Amino acid sequence: MTRIRIALLAATTVVVAAAGAFALVRSEASAAIPVPTEREARALIDKYRSDATAGISRDIRYAEAASTIGECADPPGTYAISSRYSMMPPSGADGAAAVDALREHWAQLGYRVITDVPGQNSQLLTEDPATGFRVGISRRAASYLRLVVSSPCLTLPYTPAPPVLPEEQATVREAYQQYVAGVLDRLTRDVAALRTAVAGSDRAKARAAWLTAQLTWDRVGAAYGSFGEYADAIDGLPQGLPGGVHDPDFTGLRRIEYGLWHGEALGTLRPMADAVAQQVAALRADLPGATPDAIDLPLRVHEILEDALRFHLTGLTDMGAGAVLAETAADVDATTALLDLFGPLLDERRPALRPAAHADLDALRKALRTGVRRDVDAALGGVLETLAQAPALLEVTGS
Repeated sequence: MTRIRIALLAATTVVVAAAGAFALVRSEASAAIPVPTEREARALIDKYRSDATAGISRDIRYAEAASTIGECADPPGTYAISSRYSMMPPSGADGAAAVDALREHWAQLGYRVITDVPGQNSQLLTEDPATGFRVGISRRAASYLRLVVSSPCLTLPYTPAPPVLPEEQATVREAYQQYVAGVLDRLTRDVAALRTAVAGSDRAKARAAWLTAQLTWDRVGAAYGSFGEYADAIDGLPQGLPGGVHDPDFTGLRRIEYGLWHGEALGTLRPMADAVAQQVAALRADLPGATPDAIDLPLRVHEILEDALRFHLTGLTDMGAGAVLAETAADVDATTALLDLFGPLLDERRPALRPAAHADLDALRKALRTGVRRDVDAALGGVLETLAQAPALLEVTGS
């Protein structure tokens, strides 16, 4: 605990020093907050991010989900810059501990509490009175955290891109729903072939059928809890279950993968394949309601490959098949499809972004084919940096 607090205080010193770059000398009688430039604001946002992450477990991975610019009502003609960082703790308990640690830390720094909602879906928002910057943490679906840092209202030397209208976003959501429906139709056929294969005696054939089904599911792009309980039933992982890979609640394609590569009798896997078929059919029938909300969909442009980095390339999803590169390639397919669904909106706001993203995605595909991990990591880092620009351009009015 002492080491963590020292790290927090050191990081805080850096934040205060950065704030001093544009701070005015203030007397006790005057608490006017200076207005930073955009460059200073972005630098401070990164300092607050560093300060927050210094005090939580190193096992919690994070990456920038989006950087956005929102118009302020007062004073008119000013804008607030915000950055949101999606984080994945090893467990719900680790997520809760991170929220508690930051609540204590920000209180020690004298931050003013704006919102503090405890519980499984907790929300904590504070404000640094010295700078007017706000920093907050929230839990998403108990398994994810989101750190948010936002600047006070400031003047920009340009007019930010207009936000996307709700009806425009709804159109993309409908198109994505149609895309997913087509993938699920293919998955229905693939799971049927898997059921037939595990009913036979050819393990190599069954393994091939599993891989086909798994890659088809990956092309849905079910990142960050998309499709909820359906996704858990179709493709859930054993991490966090009391019995691990032997827990009765470990089901779905990953459970079948484990059985296929750990010598389990093929016949014992048939009921599991039947259950997957039922869940795919249920999701297909409930797709209009299960598709992610329009407000969340722009984040998936970036988050699908974030999930690939967190799960596939760390080996968490590998139950024996060693298919992490192939699955990451399927995630590239899903990302490309969603990126192009947003194509007209992105092209209108930043014409060069989509061609750059496609070039980066092609580079990642090439790296995945060669299988050189250094090249894969570099290519994935590049495409994530490019795609991180998309959500800010796709913000829905009022989001």
